[in-house]
Amino acid sequence: MKFSKKIYNKIFMSLFLVMGMSAPFNGWTNNTTLSKNSPDILIAAKAFNKADCKKYLDRDLLDKGYQPVQIIIKNFSDKTLIFSPDQVSLPCARIEQVVESVHTSTAGRATGYGAAAILTSGLFAIPAIIDGVKSSNANKALDSDYFAKAAKRQILPPNSKLNGVLFIPSANYTNSFKVTLTEESANNNYNHLVTAR
Repeated sequence: MKFSKKIYNKIFMSLFLVMGMSAPFNGWTNNTTLSKNSPDILIAAKAFNKADCKKYLDRDLLDKGYQPVQIIIKNFSDKTLIFSPDQVSLPCARIEQVVESVHTSTAGRATGYGAAAILTSGLFAIPAIIDGVKSSNANKALDSDYFAKAAKRQILPPNSKLNGVLFIPSANYTNSFKVTLTEESANNNYNHLVTAR
């Protein structure tokens, strides 16, 4: 009787420990469904809200018709993988289109100052030039920032990470999408279903 109780207790404790150890991994799988092909590849995604857009991208891209999605891929496998935005099941906007939509309008400002300069005998000509140069420089800085943050085609060697932003046209956005990674020098594809938080 005592012997069977000890066995029962050991089995119960073993099951309890296994369930307890798997709990932290369930937190990840709520956000990311790992591929059955390779559990050594982790992908997580976060959809930006208006506050995130202003904080990290300095513009409200939701208002411009784009849903920015931060994507993080960790390659813990021994394989060299290739990521490309073309291999995401949602259509990704070209970064050139995105930055064009958020540029500060230099033409509108110059026209306003130009009209004021004509009416005031050139008094506003110098502010027009200065403001036009500042706007142009701000647009160039914005371009550099967006190009640096955008997720692009990238090779992921073993134990490497990708952290970038995808820009999805709002009309095409869904919070669940598929990411396909290709193994370099092989015909293997790894499909991951991702749910953005």
